[in-house]
Amino acid sequence: MKSTFPVRNFLHLMDNSTETQLIKKILKSPLGLAAKIVEFLFQDKLHELKDDLDEIKQFVAGIKRSEILADHYSLASYYPYMFAFHQFVHSSFRARQGKVLEQVIQGILTQYSKCDSVPDKNPERLMILNQIFETDELSNLDIDVMASDLRNKKTLAIQIRSRDDTGGTTAKASLVELLRELLRTNKVPVNKLLYLVCVWDPRDAQQKNSTVRKMYSSLKDFVDINSEAFNAIVNTKVKLKENIFLQIAYGTDEIANALFEWIGDKNTAVLNAISIVVDLVSDWDDLWVAYTIASLELEVTEFYRMSNINLINEKYEKIGIDFNFGSYQDLTDSIDNIVQQIIPFWIEDSIPLKSLSDKAQYIRDLLFLKAYYEKL
Repeated sequence: MKSTFPVRNFLHLMDNSTETQLIKKILKSPLGLAAKIVEFLFQDKLHELKDDLDEIKQFVAGIKRSEILADHYSLASYYPYMFAFHQFVHSSFRARQGKVLEQVIQGILTQYSKCDSVPDKNPERLMILNQIFETDELSNLDIDVMASDLRNKKTLAIQIRSRDDTGGTTAKASLVELLRELLRTNKVPVNKLLYLVCVWDPRDAQQKNSTVRKMYSSLKDFVDINSEAFNAIVNTKVKLKENIFLQIAYGTDEIANALFEWIGDKNTAVLNAISIVVDLVSDWDDLWVAYTIASLELEVTEFYRMSNINLINEKYEKIGIDFNFGSYQDLTDSIDNIVQQIIPFWIEDSIPLKSLSDKAQYIRDLLFLKAYYEKL
């Protein structure tokens, strides 16, 4: 019987087809965050995140004040746990979203560039740079993505930022920190090096001029061109020294065009590759379901002194039907069956949603997360 519930795509639970493996690889970092949230949820450790708050947040975020009022006001007692949880998620997510962008670009270069090397790890990337600059003096600075084509004697080093309207002078200058060190060696690389700075979301275009100025300020003592010539990096690659070029690309269209030009084999498929990959990795539910339910469960435990995690565990044991992990469809079917068996026993007013449909879906999502936790 076909399910009447909306489709759920939990990557962690899905069968490892070629396409799913690719999506999991690209989304590995945010999937790790989803898994961590599920662990906290089912190990009853969400409240422990408050213990990780530093002293500064105790007064800057008003934690101390809310704790003073907590005995007489449930909202005040809830605040420190809410603040700690959301800070944990968002501070962790900021770093993880960059990893996804790196994986998207790296996957495109691996598929389309026919390079000898598209290394996964930063030490391997630095080793390549040391080789083409014939030095061993480079510091352990990060490179987001790199590709090297020995046959055509060219290397691409990419730094990626999600947006250009965050971070001050230091952050903007850091985009070319590695390039500055390469220029300071005063050596001519054996491969032509394109240092490509990619800004994924170009919504704040007025930042572009500021970013270019900061980059030039950082590099001007080591390049042979003036600021006017340097500014052309927003339109095309600019030669800074022999065999060393710099370019900045704003938005996915410009990034795709820059990759297409560098690859140079006339395969126009690369121009659409970014949008295709983004569409491919957009249809998943692990993180948003885990994050939303964990947020709500913090409220439920604080305001209702109940736990839907405990309730789902108890009722799952009571009906005595196990998850079927044979395939993702088998698992989904077994969860839909378990939902129907559990609903008559769910007499507690603990689900903070209004409609019967939403409550049933909430129970179903709890079961998906329980299966998720069992498979971790």
